[in-house]
Amino acid sequence: MADSRQLCRLVDYNQWADERILAAIDGVPAEELARPREAYFGTIAANLRHTLVAQRIWLARWRGEAPRFDEAITVPWRDAYAETHGALRRYVAGLSDTDAGRLVRYTDLQGNAREIVLADAITHVVNHGTAHRAETGLLLERLGRSPGDLDYAYYCRERL
Repeated sequence: MADSRQLCRLVDYNQWADERILAAIDGVPAEELARPREAYFGTIAANLRHTLVAQRIWLARWRGEAPRFDEAITVPWRDAYAETHGALRRYVAGLSDTDAGRLVRYTDLQGNAREIVLADAITHVVNHGTAHRAETGLLLERLGRSPGDLDYAYYCRERL
C-alpha cells in the first residue's frame, strides 16, 4: 500500500526544485529563454513549458479529466507554476493510502489505453520533472544562473 504522506513530500520536493529553477530565471529576458540551444526541447522556455504542461496533464488524468496537450502559457512562469503546484498539493493532500493505490486509466499520446497505480504516477511526475530540471539547470548554469543543487537530499536537509 502506498504511503500518502510520502507522496505529499514528493510533491513538495517537486515544487521546491521547480522554484529553484524559477528563481534562476528571474530577470532573464524572454528572448534569452526562447533562444535556440542544444537541448531536448530546443530552448529553456520549451523545457519549462514541457515540465509544467506534463504536470497539468497528469493531474487531469488523476482527476479523470481530459488533459490539454496544446495548452499555451500566457502568464509569467512563476504564476503558471504556482497555480499548478497549488493544484498538485491540494490533490495529494486529500489522498489516503488506499486512494494512492488505485488504478488510473488514461489514454496516452498515441491513443493507447493505459493504466498505472496513482502513487506510481505521482512518483513519475516528480521523476520526470527531475530529468528536465537537470537539463534546464545545466542550460542556466551556462548562462551563469545556476539553480544550485536540486537533489532530493538537499531538499531533505533544508527540512531537518
